[in-house]
Amino acid sequence: MQRAAILAQADKRPAAANWMVSPAVDLLLFVGVTLSTIGPWIASDLLRVPGHYVLIAVAFANGPHLISTWTRVYLPRKERFRRPVHYWLMPGIAGTFAIACNVTDGIGPQLVRTVIFYWASWHFAAQSWGILKIYQRKHGAVGSLEGTLEKALIFLPAAWCVLHRLYTGPWDLFGVEVLHVVPRAWMVNAFGALVVTLAVAYVAVWTRRANLPLIRPVYLCCNAFGFVMPYLVIKNGTSAFAAAALWHAIQYIAIVWLYNRRRYGGQPDPDARFISYVSQPGRSLAYVGMIALCAAGVYTLAFLVTRVVQISFETFALTLWTALTLGHYYLDGVIWKFKQYDLNRELVRP
Repeated sequence: MQRAAILAQADKRPAAANWMVSPAVDLLLFVGVTLSTIGPWIASDLLRVPGHYVLIAVAFANGPHLISTWTRVYLPRKERFRRPVHYWLMPGIAGTFAIACNVTDGIGPQLVRTVIFYWASWHFAAQSWGILKIYQRKHGAVGSLEGTLEKALIFLPAAWCVLHRLYTGPWDLFGVEVLHVVPRAWMVNAFGALVVTLAVAYVAVWTRRANLPLIRPVYLCCNAFGFVMPYLVIKNGTSAFAAAALWHAIQYIAIVWLYNRRRYGGQPDPDARFISYVSQPGRSLAYVGMIALCAAGVYTLAFLVTRVVQISFETFALTLWTALTLGHYYLDGVIWKFKQYDLNRELVRP
């Protein structure tokens, strides 16, 4: 009865409560963003653009996405040294590992690309689940049967796509083959059958209830598309990674922007003066410009270093990117779990 009451209250919420921002913004930045994988597919498979050029194009979104993490960790003055192990030591270890692997011969480059491939696959799925869970909280669906099935239908299709990629290839990332085991065909097919069975069960459960927001099943379909395109369709390994990183980056920029807008909206913080200023309502372009300029500053610094020490910009930029990316994967895996900020207030409320 209590569960029924919660669901009844969720059904009575105004339509605006079903969305994080608005239908247009949500569909563009959180749900349909996976359609952006079509761009790298066209460039790579149809126009035959080399994978490293596709990756460079995606860097215009990926760089600001890395900076977005800094707006929560390093830019607020009181926050940057609150957790030195999580904010400095662990990202430093991850970055040192990436640099050491990239500058050594032998298995080093293969090892760091292997870590990036598997960790990124998990990272992409985990972020997608985090977004869907916000919708579940807004709709009162956390802990329900359909909510449990939705979680499975985020992670298991993503895992199947990775498994299929390991079966068919390509196995290279940034020009180096990742460490992998090729699964048997029956394993891939059996796992796919499990995913289809859960999808059928979800549809059956969903259709038994009326007046439910369609945003969550639409989100599941778009999420599946976001993994199918890079892991099954795009033939070049680097372009495939770039395609997945593109929708992930845009979605991440959007959710951190929303978090900062809700956290600082109407109350500029003297301990985070600049980030709280650009996070005020009506300053979205200033916010995007800020993280874009920060990313451009990092790229410019990398270019200047290569001119001074006379090394390849492509090699140095890739080394720097892998170091920052592994640090980001760690940071993003922990910062959303800290309790000093109420995520229900910052992200779930209308």
